[in-house]
Amino acid sequence: MEGSFCDKYSFIGEWYDNQASMVRRFNLYYYTSDDTIEMFDLRSRKTFLRRVKVNGINLENFYIGATLYILGRHIKVVDFACEYTKKKLHKDIQVTFVIIKPLETKTVGRILSMFHEGGLRITKLKKTYLSTDDTHVLLKSEAADNTFPFLLEHLTEKMVHGVELVGKDAVSACLKLAGDKDPTKAAEGTIRALYGEDLIKNCVDVAPSLEVAVKNINYFFPPATMNSVRLKLTATLSNCTLCIVKPHAIREGKLGAALEAIDEGGFDITALNMFVVENVNAAEFYEVYKGIVQEYKGMVDELASGPCVAMEIVAKDKNVNTAVEFRKLVGPSDPEIARLLRPNTLRAKLGKTKVQNAIHCSDLAEDGVLEVEYFFKILDM
Repeated sequence: MEGSFCDKYSFIGEWYDNQASMVRRFNLYYYTSDDTIEMFDLRSRKTFLRRVKVNGINLENFYIGATLYILGRHIKVVDFACEYTKKKLHKDIQVTFVIIKPLETKTVGRILSMFHEGGLRITKLKKTYLSTDDTHVLLKSEAADNTFPFLLEHLTEKMVHGVELVGKDAVSACLKLAGDKDPTKAAEGTIRALYGEDLIKNCVDVAPSLEVAVKNINYFFPPATMNSVRLKLTATLSNCTLCIVKPHAIREGKLGAALEAIDEGGFDITALNMFVVENVNAAEFYEVYKGIVQEYKGMVDELASGPCVAMEIVAKDKNVNTAVEFRKLVGPSDPEIARLLRPNTLRAKLGKTKVQNAIHCSDLAEDGVLEVEYFFKILDM
């Protein structure tokens, strides 16, 4: 049964086909009457996927910049396919870009939570060092300001977070949430009023327009198919362990709370990146649990269900074994048991089930470096 026009919404979706080394584009249809999805290949002019219901995907998952996991493929929503969809659903949805300046991890976590609470979805996130050239490119709109030399000094060769945000009127919403550039003039409750110090150390740099946001996003997060200059890898690969904030926790806005808890628990985050993990990579990563852990398939499906955030964790106390101590902070794999026995652990506070337990960490000390390498040297290429 074909859906009526008013119950069908259409988008343009892209999928990078590794075997063919090319980006494939589709008309992506969503039917509200039965929550089904259909895909039409724009190159071959043929139906690629007949109407099917995909668990976990509903209308709120469709926005520009979203990545949908559909039957083993990660499809990125890049545009609207018709004016009806644009007018009816997301006419005001925009993308914007923010640099979170050098700050304590717990403060970064609080800022990320404020974005989520303000209706802005984090769709890309990366921690890195900026070179002088990087800073000039990303802050080009501020180069004429007399504070720019001081800003350049504050940011160059320091760890910053680049964030792509999607939401209703995202550019203006983010500027309002950030507050006046001068923290002493910023409205109460804004990011700069809460955490800023002065015009230079004012926590965040926010794209002033959609055009600037798009340019900075393309620079900070270059497509995998482009031979762009990549920002500096920050992983130390020494006395470290891997932490993954799982997709369900990202969707539920728990990332900021995880960062706060990690910092307050005595650990530094030396590398951080948001990944969309293909099913085959998730299966490979969790292969050690195959046939041993009953929840193996669920763990694979969860990791591949949407964006996750992977982090290299290093203990602030250089005399302890990072992997062993961080495992204690994460807690038992079953959140229910964690809440009973170790209520202050990450899984006790943020987890739901053994599969959706919010956090993955390296179980064995010797696996820490290997797991960090898998994400930051193999997947991040």
